[in-house]
Amino acid sequence: MDGTPLLANGTPDPYYYGYSTYHVQTDFEYANFHNDMSDGWKFDTKAYTTRYWNKQFYQNGPAVNLSSAKPSGVDKLNGYRHAGDTLILSKESKWGTFRTGLWYDWAYTDRYQVPSNIISQQNTLLGNFHEQFITQSFQPFAEFEWHPRPKLVIVAGIKDANYAMGLNQYQDNGKTVGCLGGVASTDPRTGAPICVGGATFVNHQIDYNNWLPNLAARYYIKSSWSAYAQSAEGSIIPPSNVFDVPNAQVLVPPKPTLAKTYQIGNVLKFRRWTLDADAYYIHFQNGYDSYTDPATNEPVFVATGPSNTKGIEAESNIVLGWGLSLYLNGTMGSAKYQTGQNFPNGGLWVANTPKNVESVAFLWRHKNWDVGLIEKRVGTLYNDNGSLTYLINGIKIPYPVDQAITIDPFNVVNVYVNYAIKNQSWLRGSKIGLAVNNLTDSHSIVGITPATAATSTAAFAPNPGDQLNMLPGRSVMVTFTVGYAPKR
Repeated sequence: MDGTPLLANGTPDPYYYGYSTYHVQTDFEYANFHNDMSDGWKFDTKAYTTRYWNKQFYQNGPAVNLSSAKPSGVDKLNGYRHAGDTLILSKESKWGTFRTGLWYDWAYTDRYQVPSNIISQQNTLLGNFHEQFITQSFQPFAEFEWHPRPKLVIVAGIKDANYAMGLNQYQDNGKTVGCLGGVASTDPRTGAPICVGGATFVNHQIDYNNWLPNLAARYYIKSSWSAYAQSAEGSIIPPSNVFDVPNAQVLVPPKPTLAKTYQIGNVLKFRRWTLDADAYYIHFQNGYDSYTDPATNEPVFVATGPSNTKGIEAESNIVLGWGLSLYLNGTMGSAKYQTGQNFPNGGLWVANTPKNVESVAFLWRHKNWDVGLIEKRVGTLYNDNGSLTYLINGIKIPYPVDQAITIDPFNVVNVYVNYAIKNQSWLRGSKIGLAVNNLTDSHSIVGITPATAATSTAAFAPNPGDQLNMLPGRSVMVTFTVGYAPKR
């Protein structure tokens, strides 16, 4: 093994001892079956599975000398496996199209973060947290696309969003759920926390269920001009972090975040240019906000008041000629927590929601070539900063300090060049692609986790210990796709 055991400052060399590791494994597979049956019936099903397994071992805090048994490293896992199927059965008739089907998804997740000795990689008996859970999603739906007049289309439907979650939370060192009925103590060798007695883990079983309707209408004013309006409801189940409380005692199960969406717009399509424009309004109930716990570097979720997101957006594609097109896209709006009802964050911005986003792209296609240059700008947004405890209706509730950190606008430029074989060659469908992400190698700040949490009297101030999230540097990717088309 190359290198020396120590760096110039006397601390262990991570390249020599191999304790700074980052290993991510992924896979994705699916199988599709489609059948056009008689009398207008069609059947389609897609079975899939995917896995993400992110394993890390890294130093957390100041390095220690070789003789120390103090755990200054972190053994971390964030992994999941999904498997499921989407099934659609449809029937076309003179009145319109009827569709029904379901989506089923099974997901297993394992997450932990355990303090460890960076040299021996010996973990402490208790971690900062450890949870395993299985979530099963079962969502049947039905909708009808009605054509009452030649220029009018109306779609109405409903979906049942059902989630069943089984969550195991294991004893930890007090960072998350604690000793689960045991007595906290200390390891005399390492000084790390341990538990005497208590349950190995606590299990939560919870079901979330919401009926979600949708309604949409489109009217063709002219052959090149149509207008539409739509309304729909959606839901997002609470993150598992809501159970991360001392002894995992959750007296009242949390509710899903419900969203009601309304949108109106129109679409213009001509031979050489298109223009889409719309206005939208979304009301989120039972929302959740998060802040980063500096001790574990993990997000902590808490319930917040409702929020409202509204704005306008437009996009256009213009054919300039000679295979060259100009694409434009822009969005402007706001996402703020609702005022009133004693919510301490009323009127403040929801974290990581930009005030505006713009994109411009030059796209060129000629014979077998496909080239694109894309620039995207993200406007001002805000990050939270820790949490403060507020007295709401006589109950002490921690709320993140919203709109505490301003993130300045930033932009990123990407470019790609593809060459595809399109003739009658037996390699028809083959493609070679070159993509460069962040062409200008920008390292703009896109997020900040402050080293010092806010207080009721002090606003955020930059600190050398702040953790900065920055745009990843320039990257180059080459891809090969091989097609096979034998002559008939």
